[in-house]
Amino acid sequence: MEKLWQFVLAGIAVAVGGLFVSSWIGSLFNGMDYGSATVLGICLYLCVVLVTCTGAILLKLEKNAGSNKSQDE
Repeated sequence: MEKLWQFVLAGIAVAVGGLFVSSWIGSLFNGMDYGSATVLGICLYLCVVLVTCTGAILLKLEKNAGSNKSQDE
């Protein structure tokens, strides 16, 4: 149950981080209207989060596959 709360807190932290990043990108791209720039910012943030999480999952799967392979030998 403790692991679940760690994931919930991590998810909240990532969501709040996304708010800050989208706001920052919104003000950074001042040639665009603010709404479109914040949508661009949240999309960029989601891309980074998606790639990072996918990499972490694949790394964990690879690690588990390697430990299973060594047990089989």
